[in-house]
Amino acid sequence: MKKNIFLLTLFILTTLSAVEITKTGVHFSYEESNAQSVFLAGSMNDWSTTATPMEKDKNGIWQVTLKLDSGKYIYKFIVDGNWQFDQDNPDFEDDGYDGSNSVIEIGNNGKFVSKKTANSDGVKSNFNPKVYFKGRYFVDNLFTKNGTDRFMLDKPEHDLNFGIKIKFNTNFEGYTVLNVNNNAEGTEMWKTHFNYKRTYLKMKTDWFNFTAFDNFGIFNFDNPLHIVGGIGDSGYDFGYGFRGFQSETSNLFSNSISSLLPFSLKAKIIYSDRITDNEDDIVAMRVKLSSKNNDAEKIMFGGSTYKYTSKLSDEVIQSHDNYEIDLNYTKDFQQSTWKNTMNLEFFAEYSAFENSDKDSIKSVWMEGDAIYLGVSLQFPAALKVYANYLKNDFILNAKQTSRDRFEFGTNFELDNFTWNLNGKFWQNTFPDDLNWSNYFTYVEKTDCNGRWFQEYSEVSFEKYTILGYETGFLWKSNLNYKFNVKNHQIETILKNKFAHHDLFTEPKFIENIIVLKYNISAKWKAKIDTRIPYYNDDFLGLKTNFTDKEDVFISNYSEISYHLSENVWLTLGYGVNPQIISSVTDEFSSKGRDEFLNNASELSTHIESYYGGLGENIRHAEMQLKNEQCIALRAVVTF
Repeated sequence: MKKNIFLLTLFILTTLSAVEITKTGVHFSYEESNAQSVFLAGSMNDWSTTATPMEKDKNGIWQVTLKLDSGKYIYKFIVDGNWQFDQDNPDFEDDGYDGSNSVIEIGNNGKFVSKKTANSDGVKSNFNPKVYFKGRYFVDNLFTKNGTDRFMLDKPEHDLNFGIKIKFNTNFEGYTVLNVNNNAEGTEMWKTHFNYKRTYLKMKTDWFNFTAFDNFGIFNFDNPLHIVGGIGDSGYDFGYGFRGFQSETSNLFSNSISSLLPFSLKAKIIYSDRITDNEDDIVAMRVKLSSKNNDAEKIMFGGSTYKYTSKLSDEVIQSHDNYEIDLNYTKDFQQSTWKNTMNLEFFAEYSAFENSDKDSIKSVWMEGDAIYLGVSLQFPAALKVYANYLKNDFILNAKQTSRDRFEFGTNFELDNFTWNLNGKFWQNTFPDDLNWSNYFTYVEKTDCNGRWFQEYSEVSFEKYTILGYETGFLWKSNLNYKFNVKNHQIETILKNKFAHHDLFTEPKFIENIIVLKYNISAKWKAKIDTRIPYYNDDFLGLKTNFTDKEDVFISNYSEISYHLSENVWLTLGYGVNPQIISSVTDEFSSKGRDEFLNNASELSTHIESYYGGLGENIRHAEMQLKNEQCIALRAVVTF
């Protein structure tokens, strides 16, 4: 595969209305993340300017769904008091004021009747380009003691992601992100440049949809074990560090198949190339068949393939071949006395892989398979419970290794109270002479999926003390409660992580995080975030004793913030901030402490190749986190 992959042919677009018909009604949407209010006005509500408000989702898209009978409807959006026609809808008519009204017509069959009005007098074209400037400006001023008695300002960081999104209509758009970061360039701010970071181009045709991408994580196959996407402990989407394109069947294609056969069909294929000097290619494909039963009961069969190829030399090609088949069954139960439906879901998957080197002959050096079974039950009120089982087997250098893992959990949400509980228990079987590097790479870092080459695969910090054991048990709890005191909202969060090397043994590691948030006013907010770790590991020489103050690593982060709006805020904090911007996704995450610990003493690099000295490295990292004295002044503007 060549380094640069382009879409060579653009099909003539047959545009469909941005308005969609769903099982709950006609769904209208309008994209404008900076708008303060959007209303739908039209013949369906006698052109009322306030009767139909729209709600904004986290992506800045305003939405509303209405139940409409068959017939013709004309409409506009009222955006912050300004009338706007729907630029994503190709059907227009003259509004009599040198402008256009958007039009939809619903037939007796419940589907849209599209006239595709274009190039008429006083009417907008099928192509109505809109340019959006999207991004984030992040400023971080860090004051540290650096071994002195005074706080000294480190080199301030200015990080600007400047995104340009061009949307011709609902079926054709492109998005490019440019970045300015003085620390990344290693220069003064006034010497920095706009540097290309990532991009995508999306196009929809009658039968197929296309996405060309470069360093954009936007793909995740929906099989349980994620043959594409779901990468590492953070579950990253596929696309970061790669460039290529994806093609998938459209809804029109699926509907045409389902009109002829007793099932609907969807398919997608990805061709990609790693963004390095190495010749590393990935090709993946997925096909999914779904039953046409009623909405309350559905069954789906899927199959995926995944092939990674790397050119080690002019003579040797290394390959990873992976395939899987999966099953998903869902059923909804409804009673008149229930507020919501009860949902039962069952899923299963079988996957297999093979790693080989090929010159004049093919040499298989690793192969394995996995079986996955799972079930979940969402109750009508506030409770969801789930459980699954994963069996991994693989042969590495003619020696057998396996893992059996059981997972269970519950999510409970009621008014201002939420509780999420998750537990995992696993049992490993591996040969005594399996060296540490192979164990970490093929068992822990990739979770036995055989994709050793996969980037951004990390092991969570709480697992460090139970690595290398034949059994392990890890469970997490997250309690959240919100309440008001004299019109001031208070939120309390208790996070717990427990790591045992066996199911009925004392934990080797416990992490307790207590968070208290207090809304001083509508714009001013305060937060205290305290982490209390506990170690009980004789083998690593880590033993917390609060009485004698041995291996006690309590750390605290305090913050006061001012929120000018939802997208503009300023914080003043003391300590290591748990909230950081991920270097992979550019999104905020709560792994600031984990990242600090892994970077301290180069802990994550050390553990990949060598187990000896792990306990002392953890102690040193924890001491750095505990003793880190810094003041951070941050400003964030999202647009």
